[in-house]
Amino acid sequence: MRVALTLEMRRSPHREQSWTDLWEDCLWTFEQAERLGFDALLVQEHFFTSDGYGPSVPVFLSALASRTTTARIGSYIYIAPLHHPLALAQETAVLDQLSGGRLDVGLGIGHSVAEYRAYGMSPRTRPSRMEEVLDVLPRAWSGERFSYEGRYHHLENVQVQPTPAQQPHPPIWVAATTKPAAERAGRHGANLAAASVDPEVHEAYHEALATAGFAPGSTRVSNPWSITVTDEDPEAVWERNKHHYFHRWDYYRTIRSEFGDPDLDYGLAPSPDQYRANELIGDADAVLAALEPHVTGLGLTDLVLFGPHPGIDLRGEGFDALSRFADEVLPTLHKW
Repeated sequence: MRVALTLEMRRSPHREQSWTDLWEDCLWTFEQAERLGFDALLVQEHFFTSDGYGPSVPVFLSALASRTTTARIGSYIYIAPLHHPLALAQETAVLDQLSGGRLDVGLGIGHSVAEYRAYGMSPRTRPSRMEEVLDVLPRAWSGERFSYEGRYHHLENVQVQPTPAQQPHPPIWVAATTKPAAERAGRHGANLAAASVDPEVHEAYHEALATAGFAPGSTRVSNPWSITVTDEDPEAVWERNKHHYFHRWDYYRTIRSEFGDPDLDYGLAPSPDQYRANELIGDADAVLAALEPHVTGLGLTDLVLFGPHPGIDLRGEGFDALSRFADEVLPTLHKW
């Protein structure tokens, strides 16, 4: 099993910090994560948030390409329909070259109505726009001239250079919370960046893979977890930091509920204690015991650790928790 670290890089209302200090702390944490043995470092994307959540994937991946040497780097995720696929192909090809072929490209349709409206797009077009990006990207990465006629993109005799360092192209991960999104990932033979532990979501992915003719075991499957390794009483840790946990999770509840899709709605009241179930807090044995049935039952090949919550000191309590995870949990996960 491979283990990745992702950070939200968003400014917390509970901690006074400049943008530059925040970003430097995040980049420092990514560097330390590589040293601690994490396999991949993933940068998130969002737009138009008051806390600056997920700023500029290519800028931060470029910084990681120059400040790391062994860990893979990647997007988690590009909100693909908000990018022109040709620009995205060129951008990611350059990043793959700069990183020495260490780039993974994570793509998803996003869950924010505000992001689509700000770009002048209907949120209802997310799935069809995503399909076109997945159609165009591999062709653009080939370096050959091609034409494409879609609903949103009309491309005639275009060529994208440079090509990526990895051939035929960097690994593609498609994010999925629902069965239709998982099926989309399977139809395109992409790795699955699942955001659900619902077995039906994972089954839909594997069925679509098989139907499309992709061999079992030819792709990878990840799942994200918010984990704090500690010898403290988990409830004491929760009480001390639950305002930080609330800041993380209530954003997702809010943007998902705006879509009115029951598959996306957490169904939670906006109260910190409602998010307790989203946090895995405990010593190494408790953490591994909680993870094991999901890893084996869902056939996970990768785990994505949501790093310390915004507002927690990344060079203090946050780094202590990350180090404990690396020392006491990561070696076992690497053996799974």
